Amino acid sequence: MTGIVAAASFDIAFRRTVKHAAVGALLGILLPIATWAEDSWVRDQTVQRQLAARQVAVQIAFDGDQSLIHVHAAVRVNASPEAVWRVLTDCEHAASFIPGVRWCHRVAAAPDDSWEIIEQEAKYSWLMPPVTCVIRAAYQRPRRIDFKRVSGDLKSEEGTWLLVGPTGDTAASGPTLVEYELSVDPGFWIPRILLRHSLGTELPAALAAVRERSESTAEAR
Repeated sequence: MTGIVAAASFDIAFRRTVKHAAVGALLGILLPIATWAEDSWVRDQTVQRQLAARQVAVQIAFDGDQSLIHVHAAVRVNASPEAVWRVLTDCEHAASFIPGVRWCHRVAAAPDDSWEIIEQEAKYSWLMPPVTCVIRAAYQRPRRIDFKRVSGDLKSEEGTWLLVGPTGDTAASGPTLVEYELSVDPGFWIPRILLRHSLGTELPAALAAVRERSESTAEAR
């Protein structure tokens, strides 16, 4: 998934909620991404317990009465930041391990690999048509990926991946803390209970897939 296929799968999970809401039932640019810091949300004791138990931690917040949604997710992976990075940027094979992703293509890339434009299609239900999204990913290998919407169904979306190893050694075997943040505005009202349920289901599945792929490929090398 080039630096953003996993993130794009979360966008599409969100769009799934948007689609369902639009018919009566569904991985940008609105606010700056929050600064990642040592005292971030992952230091919460409940989150730490979830990570220690190999669970995916997810927090979803709504911006008052507005349609802007902020999402945090994290998982601990028994692999190096470099190993996780290879999975997050594996556009060619994304469809084989990210639920719902049908294909992923690189549209354009910087000569120095500092950014890419990625297009992918996903389908989560036979009741829904395939969803295509285009995202620009900016890379700071192997620590950080910032992404934002180029085109798609939503009004705005913007996010970040952050990979934190135990000692600062990017080649160390792990564990690596993988953090994900998304700010998204669908551009219209969606029932919050429906949106929270969808994100609370799709995000853990996608992050768990990234963890399993990272750990299995790291062991095979």
